[in-house]
Amino acid sequence: MSTMNNQMTAGFNERATQAKAVSNGKTKAIISMMLALFGMVVTVTGLGLLVAPHGPAAVQGWTFLGMSGKLLKGLHILLGFGIVLPVIAHMVLNFKIFKGEFKQLFR
Repeated sequence: MSTMNNQMTAGFNERATQAKAVSNGKTKAIISMMLALFGMVVTVTGLGLLVAPHGPAAVQGWTFLGMSGKLLKGLHILLGFGIVLPVIAHMVLNFKIFKGEFKQLFR
């Protein structure tokens, strides 16, 4: 009877490990997509703010890709702060990879 319990426990542990690996993979994929999306938006809004007119010319109805300077600035700041948590999560989830890369870099 104990052999059967051991087999059932081993099978359960194996399935739990596989489920955790799938869940971890999905989490990494979601975070990577968030980083890519937020990064692209922050890049585009940053470029818009770079080419935006400053001074008295900025008062005129200037837009970049249909967005006003005020909207560009708001999105840029909001998503700039919003990208911090996904970056930290990405670094935590991929710590082993980063550690290996640093070892290779400073060898």
